[in-house]
This record gives sequence, structure tokens and C-alpha cells, in this order.
Amino acid sequence: MKKLKRISVLLLAVMMATIMLVGCGTKATPEESAKIFLDLLLKDDKTNMDKIGMKEKDYTEFRNSFDDGMMRGFENSGLDESILTDDIKTSFKKDIITGLTKIEYEVVSSSTDKNTAKVQVKIKGFDMQKITENGQSEIMKKVTENPSMTKQQIYTESFKLIGGSMASGILKQEPQTITITLTKEGGVWLPSEDDVVALMGAIGQ
Repeated sequence: MKKLKRISVLLLAVMMATIMLVGCGTKATPEESAKIFLDLLLKDDKTNMDKIGMKEKDYTEFRNSFDDGMMRGFENSGLDESILTDDIKTSFKKDIITGLTKIEYEVVSSSTDKNTAKVQVKIKGFDMQKITENGQSEIMKKVTENPSMTKQQIYTESFKLIGGSMASGILKQEPQTITITLTKEGGVWLPSEDDVVALMGAIGQ
């Protein structure tokens, strides 16, 4: 179950990295840019994407990169394809995307100094400890009831339990405040790799 938690976090980290691939020319402030990026990535909300210079073609490329990122996460999981089947990947991917829409976040403040800006984001990410503990408890019950379960069946059930919990939006009780440093590059405000990692930690650890 700990390995499944690691896979979940890995998938989210790879997907989050796609946030750095978008935008060319912006009319948005750093605060607005951060909110638009998060809306695009987590909610698949493209309402204000024009404010960060994104067009429909850019959006399509962004979502394709998002999906490709998930597949790379699966490939880097270390699990054999006989365990991590296409059906499991498809279902788990769907659960994560559903769960991401339930992440709660708020851009609360920003400060700008020339081409650098600091933006504070309050975010309630997945409660991975609770999700993992609940999953462990449930899978133990299933194994106890059916001790002949194969390794494949155990993994399948585990992915269903973890994915289902993420899809239902089991979030931390208290929000975490993350400071993201944005740099203006080519007219668009972009986060650094370290800040992407910090944001990822708030969402999936």
C-alpha cells in the first residue's frame, strides 16, 4: 500500500510539471496567473486561459502533456505490466483526475519585484495518510475473507481503494500555505521547479 501511495504522488508530480509548459504572453498579474494555472491543471477550467496567452491549440497541447505525464508516472512506478494493466491505469487515472477537481485552494496574496513575484496559495490537498490507512484496513479485510487472493487481485483491489478515495476527495482538514516564486519569462509568469515540488507536496503527501 505504501508503494501505491508513492505511485500516486509520483503521478501527481509528473502532471504538475506540465504547468511549466504553457503560456506565451500574458495580461494577467502573478496572482491571477497562479489562479488560472491551478484552475487549468486541477479543475480543467479554461475560462480565463486567454489572460495567460493560451489559445485552444495551446490548451489541447497542455491537456495532452498532462495525460502524457500520467503515463510517464505509471512507467516510472516500477510495477510490472502484468500487475499494472491498462484497465487499472485507465481507472486509476480517471480517479486521480476526478479527485483533483475537488482539491481546495485559494490564492491569498502576492508581491512583485520587477520580473519576480511571490504568490501565497492556501491549499487543501489529499490526505494521503488517511487514504493509505483506510486502504490498508480494507484490503486486509478482503484478504482475510478471501485468503486465496492472488498478488494481481490484491493490487487490483488496492488501486481501486486508493483511487476511489482520491476520487471522493478525502482532503486534509487544515489548509497548507505555500509560497510560490514566479519569474516572468517571455511575458508569462512561471513557477520554479522547487516551487512545483512544494506545491506537489501540499497536494499529494
